[in-house]
Amino acid sequence: MSTELGSAIPSGTPILRAQNAVGTPLGLRELTVLLVKHYGYHEGKYDLLVEYQIGAGPIGPTPENRVPGIMVGFAKLGLSTSTQDGPLTVDAAVENPKPKSKAKQSTRK
Repeated sequence: MSTELGSAIPSGTPILRAQNAVGTPLGLRELTVLLVKHYGYHEGKYDLLVEYQIGAGPIGPTPENRVPGIMVGFAKLGLSTSTQDGPLTVDAAVENPKPKSKAKQSTRK
């Protein structure tokens, strides 16, 4: 992959990917569906909730080259109920429908 400025990178192409990633990385909507299933939700609409942690301080490659900077990291991932449908909104009834109950078998002899 070229590192020159101005090189054309097709939309959706990952810039960096861990060399030892197991399986295909999940997109944001796929992660939301996975969480809906994990929590066992069968009704409602949900969006991905991301809680960030922000730190500020001197940042640089060496102590002599530090400059003021900010670092942002993911602290938590979860779900929030959706008040308005968006492109990443997941409908639990569609993605994780309730299992159909089995009719009781008759015990006639």
